[in-house]
Amino acid sequence: MGNATLTERLVTGLARLSERRASRRSFVTGAALVGAALAVDPVGYLTKPQSAYASVCGPGASCGSGWSAFCCSINSGRNVCPANTYPGGWWKADRSSFCGGAARYYIDCNAKPGHHFTCHCNKSNCDHRYVACNIFRYGQCNTQVHGVTAVVCRQISCLPPWLLYPGKCGKSSATDNNTRKHSAPCLTKANSNPNLVTFPKHKNYLKAGSSLKPGGAIVASDRHTEVLFRTDGDLVIRNQRGVIWHTGTAGKARGGRVYLHPNGTLEVQNAKGVAVWRVHSSHHFTKARLVIYRNGSLKILQHTKDKRTIGWQTKTHTP
Repeated sequence: MGNATLTERLVTGLARLSERRASRRSFVTGAALVGAALAVDPVGYLTKPQSAYASVCGPGASCGSGWSAFCCSINSGRNVCPANTYPGGWWKADRSSFCGGAARYYIDCNAKPGHHFTCHCNKSNCDHRYVACNIFRYGQCNTQVHGVTAVVCRQISCLPPWLLYPGKCGKSSATDNNTRKHSAPCLTKANSNPNLVTFPKHKNYLKAGSSLKPGGAIVASDRHTEVLFRTDGDLVIRNQRGVIWHTGTAGKARGGRVYLHPNGTLEVQNAKGVAVWRVHSSHHFTKARLVIYRNGSLKILQHTKDKRTIGWQTKTHTP
C-alpha cells in the first residue's frame, strides 16, 4: 500500500465503507448510489458519517432551500412530469458529470391551469426540496398555455428539451451552474438520457382506399412513433411513453380493419364492416392520406400541386 495511488486508496477505503453500509438494497443499486455520491460529494461521502442517499442529493437539498424537488422523488421514481402538470420551461447546467461532461437540462413541470397542488417539502428521500411552492416560469415550452403556475417538480434530461419535446420546447437558453450537483437517489435509476424506442420499419402513411388489418401499422420516418391497429380492435398511437392516443374500440372492432375513404373519412370497422368509430375530414378530399409525422402527429391530408391541406389531426407528440 506504500506505493498506492490516491485513487487506489479511495477505492479501497470506499470498498470497506461500502461493506459496513450494506443494506437490503441490491449491490448494483448500492454501487450506482455510491458512484453518484462520489460524483456529487466525494470528500463528504468518504469522510463524513452520512449515507450515499444523503450525499447523492447534493447541495440545496434541505426544506426551504428554495429549489424545487425532482420529479422522480414525487412521481414513483419516474423522471417525467406528473399528471396535471406540463413542461413550462427549462434551464441548463454546463459540463455536468451526470451527462458525461455535456449540459444537463432541468425542465420545470408547472401545474396545469385549474389544477391545485399544495405547497410542501418532499420527505420521500434526501431530496427535501419544494413541491409546488415556487410560482415561476421560464416559458420556453408550451407557449400556448398562458399564465404562471407553481413549479411542481423538475424533470432531468441529458437530451436537449427541444429534442425531448419537439415542437413543444424552444431553444432560448438559460444557465444556472449552481444546480450542477443537484440530484436525488431516484435519478441513479431514472432514464435522464432517453434512448427513444424504435419501432419496426413501415410506410409512414395509409393511402386512400386502403386499410390496416389487425397487427398492421404505419410508422413515422424516424421510427419513434407508431400507429398500430391492435388485434383487439383498438387503433392506437404509441411512442416512448407508451400509448398516447387511441380510439377506444378494443373488443368492438376485433377482427375488423381501419379504412381510409378517399374523401378523408377514417373509420374503425368491426368484422362485419360496420363502423364503430369514425372521424370526418374538415375538407372533402378525393385522394386523402393518413400520415404519421416525426413530431408524433397523425393527420388526414391531401397533397396537391400547390399546397398541402390538412383535414384532421391529433394533438400528440414524440417522445
